[in-house]
Amino acid sequence: MAQQQEKETFGSRLKTIGMAIKFTNQRDKLFLPLEAAAILLPFVIVTALVVFARFSLLWYISALFVALLAGLIVLNMRTSKVVNKEAVGKPGAAYALIDGIRGWTVTPGVAALSETQMVHRAVGKAGVVLLGEGGPKTRKLLGQEKKRISRVVGSTPVYTFLVGEGQGDDFSVTEVRKRLMKLPKNIDSKAANHIAKRLDALGIGMAIPKGPIPTSVNQGRAARRAMLRGR
Repeated sequence: MAQQQEKETFGSRLKTIGMAIKFTNQRDKLFLPLEAAAILLPFVIVTALVVFARFSLLWYISALFVALLAGLIVLNMRTSKVVNKEAVGKPGAAYALIDGIRGWTVTPGVAALSETQMVHRAVGKAGVVLLGEGGPKTRKLLGQEKKRISRVVGSTPVYTFLVGEGQGDDFSVTEVRKRLMKLPKNIDSKAANHIAKRLDALGIGMAIPKGPIPTSVNQGRAARRAMLRGR
């Protein structure tokens, strides 16, 4: 079934942000220095303005909000980098990196040749996107799946991409989120939701195998998802 986006409370979001900080800090030596710089810089600037330009102390309130925003931006960027790096070469990596993107309904393993050769489906305002993993043999599977669902979606655009790190792939798995977000908006969100439900009714060829995505990737994407939902 397609991944459903659940509402999160403020407390649960704080918890996942804390998880993201721990996850990223364990794997990225630059994270803490960059995070500290992002948070402290606004206060340094305001202090200089207060001391030398006699700005009001109320500017520290603005510095606080800017520091929080800058800290979250750095956290999101560094977490994304770590998650992308750890996903490379792992079965189900493309799904792991797009699951939870706001505005997209993602279904893993809609067709598969094996546990490492599979096709994932994402439905959004661009239309339907089919992402194949597992090498050149999966390209034929992409074509078959496109033909199957084209009968259901009619004139809605259906994009197919083979992602990975090998020769013949359309682009690296680490680029999948960026490529997805750059696609043109061809339909509205209401139509996208309708299409996703119709495609769900078709069923899936193979459920994604248990444990194809590394635990560390799961942890990172869950934390990152909480921040992305807040945008």
